[in-house]
Amino acid sequence: MSDRGRPDDPARLASIVAGFRGVAVAVLGDLVCDEFVHGEIARVSREAPVLILEESRVEIVPGGGANAVANLRALGARPLPVGIVGRDDAGRRLVAHLRRLGIDTSGILIDPRYRTPTKSRVLAGGVHTRRQQVVRIDRGARHGELPRAARDRLAARLGRALARAEGLLVADYGYGAATPALVRGARRRLAGKRVTVDSRTRVGAFRRVTACTPNQEEVEIAVGRSGLSQAAAAAAAGRELLARTGNRAVLVTRGARGMVLVRPKAAPFAIPAFGSGEVADVTGAGDTVIATFTLALLAGGTPEEAAVLADVAAGLVVMKYGTATVTPRELAAALRAGPLP
Repeated sequence: MSDRGRPDDPARLASIVAGFRGVAVAVLGDLVCDEFVHGEIARVSREAPVLILEESRVEIVPGGGANAVANLRALGARPLPVGIVGRDDAGRRLVAHLRRLGIDTSGILIDPRYRTPTKSRVLAGGVHTRRQQVVRIDRGARHGELPRAARDRLAARLGRALARAEGLLVADYGYGAATPALVRGARRRLAGKRVTVDSRTRVGAFRRVTACTPNQEEVEIAVGRSGLSQAAAAAAAGRELLARTGNRAVLVTRGARGMVLVRPKAAPFAIPAFGSGEVADVTGAGDTVIATFTLALLAGGTPEEAAVLADVAAGLVVMKYGTATVTPRELAAALRAGPLP
């Protein structure tokens, strides 16, 4: 534990949040376009036993690694995204959205041979009812590797971003832009910088990084275990992942069960889930976790303090609908109101 205070000291945590402002973070990520189609139920179709929705609005927001970028920006940081989009409508709208947020998009490669991954969620409801997601339609690039030329261009852009950044956040959704090979290739640029990783299917392939933030299922896959319902079991799996990778910390996110932080030569630090338990939508919560955790480390927080702040941020964001973000003001208010996890 830090000699600078307990990880549940609100004043200390608030000072860390204040330090988020202006921190430059390179983000190597798979950039996804999240589309939310809102509609009201009009009637049942005569053609098939399905509902007919009258579209009321369409919302486009950053998803995947782009959501981690948006979360960093909302928290006051200066993200430098590195990734790829297609020369298509989804790519144009995604880049335009990031630019409206005041984000430097010069590290984003626009490739006419690539199709921007797009996840369209259809939300239906009545005039006086809460809208619920009824179907998701995925379009665009499939999971896999990018062509060599695209990888080389991303490596060059990553190097330029790292020269201006205090740390690196890797958001690997499996579309080929955020790979272990690209991170290994940037080792010289990464000397002395903190590196955090959120990877859907290959968290064990990222080695000797500062920290990774897998959820319970991702840890189970990485170490070949299942049924990690207890904090002690999740901690044991996290310790095994550390031994395999040489990473300095792993923060296992466990949904309603909270989180467990595991570090070498330290007792596991279990954190209960923050909030009322009224979950509206868990979409993108992992992006909020790694963005907050990364910024807290870069702002001088201990891993335990960073984990507590990430837990509070996750508790706030799941009470919002859709792919959402959290602001420093919201975090500060939650710290004042307590109780902290």
